[in-house]
Formats: sequence, C-alpha cells, structure tokens
Amino acid sequence: MTMKHALASLTFHLTDSADPYYLQLIDQVKDGIRQRRLKSGDKLPSSRQLATTLGVSRSTVTRAYDALLAEGFLISEAKRGLFVAASARVLLNPAPRVHSVAPVKSPPMLTCDSGADVAAFPARDWAASMRRSWLKPDLNVLEGAYSGGYPPLKAAIADYLYRVRGVSCTEEQVFVTSGNRDALSILQHTLDAQTTDAHWLLENPCYKPMRALLSNRASGLGTLNVDAEGAPLPLRKDTPQVAIITPNRQYPLGIGMSPARRQGWLQALQQHPSLWLIEDDYDNEYHFQGRMGVPLMQADTQGRSFLVGSFSKVLFRGLRLGFVVVPPGQIERFRASQQALGASASLPIQPVLTDFMRHGRFDRHLNRMRRLYRLKRDRLLALLAEQLTPWLAWQAPQGGMHIRVMLTQAWLAARKPARWDRRIASDLLEQNIRLEVLSDHYLDPDMGEQGFLLGFSNPDEATMEQVVRALADWFERQSG
Repeated sequence: MTMKHALASLTFHLTDSADPYYLQLIDQVKDGIRQRRLKSGDKLPSSRQLATTLGVSRSTVTRAYDALLAEGFLISEAKRGLFVAASARVLLNPAPRVHSVAPVKSPPMLTCDSGADVAAFPARDWAASMRRSWLKPDLNVLEGAYSGGYPPLKAAIADYLYRVRGVSCTEEQVFVTSGNRDALSILQHTLDAQTTDAHWLLENPCYKPMRALLSNRASGLGTLNVDAEGAPLPLRKDTPQVAIITPNRQYPLGIGMSPARRQGWLQALQQHPSLWLIEDDYDNEYHFQGRMGVPLMQADTQGRSFLVGSFSKVLFRGLRLGFVVVPPGQIERFRASQQALGASASLPIQPVLTDFMRHGRFDRHLNRMRRLYRLKRDRLLALLAEQLTPWLAWQAPQGGMHIRVMLTQAWLAARKPARWDRRIASDLLEQNIRLEVLSDHYLDPDMGEQGFLLGFSNPDEATMEQVVRALADWFERQSG
C-alpha cells in the first residue's frame, strides 16, 4: 500500500516498509532539502492536512515535524506554519573537519551524559547577541562594577522565573553566580554569619560534589534519607539547621516531592525560626508531562528559603553562569558575603545572555530542546525495553535529562551481595564506556540502591545504542 501527498516541490509517499511512517516522512523531508526540491522558506502542509491526505494519524505527522524542528531543519512561525530553515542544507552538509595528524592514542570514551546537547546549540543566534551586546558596551561592565551581576540580566532572570517557574521576585533579589559551587560558598558565608553552629542537612542520595564541598564543616553534615515522597523533614528542632533539597526533581532519583511532604516543609519553616532552606532547582526547565512544580520558595511566607539555579544545564557547560534568588530580608547580607568572597561570575558574558533572553532566543531554544530531549528520552526508553528488561528496572521520567535504571531485586537475590553496579561499570570502562553509578551517590554506597544514571540529553542515538548493547552483552555473558 502506498499513500501520497504532493507538495509544489515534493511528493510525500508512505509505504508499508520496515520503517515507521514518521521516520519515512523525516527521511523524505531531508532528501527533499538535499536534492533542492525543498528550499529555504518553503512552507510545509499543516500536520492535520498532511495526515488527512496520507490517511495516517495526526500524531504520526506531528512526531515527524517535532523531530525536524528539534534538529533545526524546520522553523515554526506563529500563526503562519512550518517552513524549511535557512540553515537546513548546512546541517545536511557540514563543513569538513580539519583532522589532526597526531596519532590517536585511544578510542573516544562513550558515555550517556546528562549535559546539554551542544551540537544543537543556536550558535548563530548567540553570535548575534554577542555582536549586539558589545557594539556599545556598558562602561561599568568593563570596569567590573556589578559585583552582584549585570542589572539587566538580573531583571531578565526575574521575568523568566515569573513566567516559567511561577516565582515572584524582584531583580534586587537575584544574584548572578558562576554556578552551584559558587552559590553554596556564598550561602555558607551568609548563613554562618547569622547562625551559631548551624547543622547542615543533605539529601541521601545527592549530587556528589555538593557533599565534598560541605564535608569540612566543623558541625558535621546531617542526612535526609529520601523516600518515595522526597526529602523527609528534619528530626532535630533544638538547633539551627540548613537543609539543601531538590523538591521538584530530586537528583539523582528523579522523583518529585509529594504535596503532603511539601506542605510539611512549609509548616516546619513556620514552626522553627532557626530552619533555613536552600532549594536547588535542578534541571526543571525540561518537563515533558504534567505540570511543572512551583518552587517551595514561592510559598514560603517566612523569608527563609533561597532558590539556586544554573544556566549551564540549559545552554552549555562552559558558560558557568547561575543565580541565587534570596528572600528580601537577606539581600544585604548576601551582597556583603558575595563581595567579601569576591565575585567569580564572568561579567563580560552577562550582557550577551541578557540579549539572548530579551530577544526571545532563550525561550525558543528551551522549547526546541524540550522537543529534542523528549524524543531522545523516548528512544533510550525503547532501547532499554528491547534489550535490558530481564535485568534492569526503570520508570519513564516526566522531565529532566537522565533515566534512573536499577538492578532488579530478582537478579541481585540470585547472586552474592556485592557492589554489582560498580563492578559492571568497571568492566565496561575497559571497553571505553563510562557509566554513572547510582550507588556512588549515597552516603554509604554499600547501603544504596544499585543501578545507573543514563543521560539522554547529550549522547546521540548511536552512542545510546552502543552503551545499551554493551550492558546487554555483559548481562548475557553472566547468564551464559
């Protein structure tokens, strides 16, 4: 059976081949661009029109269009439709790379990393923002006068947080940092100056560098053992406490805090005036299903919550820019701490990010990456289901940039107790495959859940296939 739809310059046709219909549509659009039958600015039929003509579901066409939008072959214009992007042919025919004559000592390391997919970064839009922001630079930027951050960027961040995250704050509450480590250093200085021997609490499991950063505290570190509802409430109430939590998407478990637990934390802030919250809004820009949770800071009426965010996960790792939103009563204290420690965030790049946000390019980039990451997530889930079902268990994440996969209890029960996830990672490292081990994120790795964190945002499809295949081969050898 063959179904056709004729465009002025291209005929779409679907056949009952081995490839799904949406993949056939993607290939035909790319072939049309490659063969110059589709040119820059050509308009494509609407998803409804094309689906009706071809006799397929609209979701089939929408899936194909989403993939082409995410890869940059198409652009969407409000109330006008979909058009072939100006850079479409460049994507199909990239400039040749200059190869080094030096011998390659070892094959590249493969990993399912959860960083940003920099190959999809809109470099031309970023370059345009760089040109505009430096045509007539602010002299205070040149002199390094803005220790708390470039004021227009602070305003742009406050606007973004209100529109996208539901946080109502002023630009005076926003401070630009060089990332989470810088933010935590300033927060330690700020809170230590007004609390005596505060007891700091970390989620268990948590982001490993955070524990390393706080490990030298004289009063020690407390532990919040995360359960199915999120971080539990602190037990001690007779001493100042600072809790660092990730309520909207816990790292590394990827779960959201339950409504009852969220309410419990807010009540604890009301009842215990020596309790402080540092809320890490980890990778919450990427949400694929359901409603995105509003940060606890928005509901805190006591003014003892700080919100920490980063642009490195959203744009690119080397940017090294983040922010902290502080309660109104802590603005001067936080400013004094930042000045005392020395501002480490790059000031010259901040006008560029400001322009990028003000001209709508930041929002467009986020929307495009949400589509791309959703497609990558679905592909990784399909690979897991095809090859690793007997040995690993997982749930489809509603957002974020990685999937938590666990060794099944049945598989573990049939073997001697051991750090099997660490052993598997060590074996695959010999094949130049690096895995992020889940149990390493626990305070006591021997007591932690065993598994891996497989990022889907950064790797391409071929890398995901190789990593999953290597895992499947390892398990099959154990079963043989």
